[in-house]
Amino acid sequence: MKSFYLFLLTSVPLAIITLPVKATVPVAELTAADVTAPPDTEMPVIWNFDNCIEWATANNTDIRHTLLEILQADQDIASAKDQWLPNVGFTTTQSYTNFPIAAEGTRSNIYGSQYGVNANWTVWEGNVRKYRLESSKILRRQQELAGEDIIKTLELSILQAYLNIMYAMETVTIAEKTLEVSTAQTERTRRLMEAGRTSKVDYAQIESQKAQDTYSLVQARNNLETSKMALKKILQLGLDTEMEIVLTIFADKDVFMPLPEKSTVYDIAASWLPELRSNELNRDIYANDVKIAKAGRMPSVSLSGGVGTSYSSGGRAWGPQMGHNLNENIGLSINVPIFDANSTRRAVAKAKLAELNYDLTRTSLLNDLSQTIESLYIDVDNARAGYTAGVSRLEAATLTDNLVNRQFELGLVNPLELLTAHNNLLNARLELVQSKYMAILAQKTINYYATRQVAVP
Repeated sequence: MKSFYLFLLTSVPLAIITLPVKATVPVAELTAADVTAPPDTEMPVIWNFDNCIEWATANNTDIRHTLLEILQADQDIASAKDQWLPNVGFTTTQSYTNFPIAAEGTRSNIYGSQYGVNANWTVWEGNVRKYRLESSKILRRQQELAGEDIIKTLELSILQAYLNIMYAMETVTIAEKTLEVSTAQTERTRRLMEAGRTSKVDYAQIESQKAQDTYSLVQARNNLETSKMALKKILQLGLDTEMEIVLTIFADKDVFMPLPEKSTVYDIAASWLPELRSNELNRDIYANDVKIAKAGRMPSVSLSGGVGTSYSSGGRAWGPQMGHNLNENIGLSINVPIFDANSTRRAVAKAKLAELNYDLTRTSLLNDLSQTIESLYIDVDNARAGYTAGVSRLEAATLTDNLVNRQFELGLVNPLELLTAHNNLLNARLELVQSKYMAILAQKTINYYATRQVAVP
């Protein structure tokens, strides 16, 4: 028997997928409690595709890591806003001075103290604070897009794992029916042998096929458990979790469902892909970096002020001295750069070079998208052609198997011919199922690009 196990379209890049409306990263008024709180999603008794998605998005640790990064980005935004606030500080100095030979009328040991409250505020510095605040907000949005990308990766990974399970379920059914046929053939051959119409050798050959089909059924069931284990890993479930999964039956029409034009899918996907949207935001960050670098040529203006007083032992009492020595000051500082050893010039040049990353990255991402979509359409064409050929092959193998079985009962063919027809029929069934699920996965992935949603009925 020829053994098949379906790893569907493993060449499809899972990072380039779409975000359904129902699956989003909650970022509005996000708090640390939202990240650490246990999910309120109950584990389903019977799993279907939709509640696999729901469970994964509620429990995935990568999504929670992204939420933490968004919280950190919020703090970066708050820090950027705080740069407009003044710096205010209190200072005090306590001192003790010893004079080996004191002057007449003074003490040899003097205790002194100074107290001051000082403030400094930058009035203008070439709008550096403004550009840094804008970049901080952009970086937060990029973290949100990273969360969307994780969710989309989860969805397409679950789609692939779920369809693998559907395929494995069908192969188990095929293996069970094949074993039933082998068991019936073995029993019929045994009766023929007892009636003297066939030899023990022929019976042994037929019985060995039954043993092989029994082993193939064990393999099919193990492949099903392996497929379930792969889905459990994506859903981050324990190995001891039992999963009862709904069997979804796909009809012939599902293999040949209409698809949008490649150019249409490409244009739609290019408009929402998180990588491309994040790169668009990078362009704004690079532009701000250039402005910040150019601000090194601008003058800066700052205000300063303070209130201070002091006390020294050996003179008046502490209170009168503190009042008498009280003073206030205010100052305006203007710093005009004249020559900074070309550091600003180099910073501007480096920022402009970094700005070129936007175009290069965009070109690379669009090329990857184009190749992915082209590959998906090729996979659909190949799978559909394989399915069409498989239908004809299955019909022919079924007719041949029926004919050979009748001929074997009449003693017109030997066991080898019977076993060959038996295995050809089994392989035709498995190849047809494989082509069907490869076509369905590729088609649903294409529709995912075009509609930003995926559904398994």
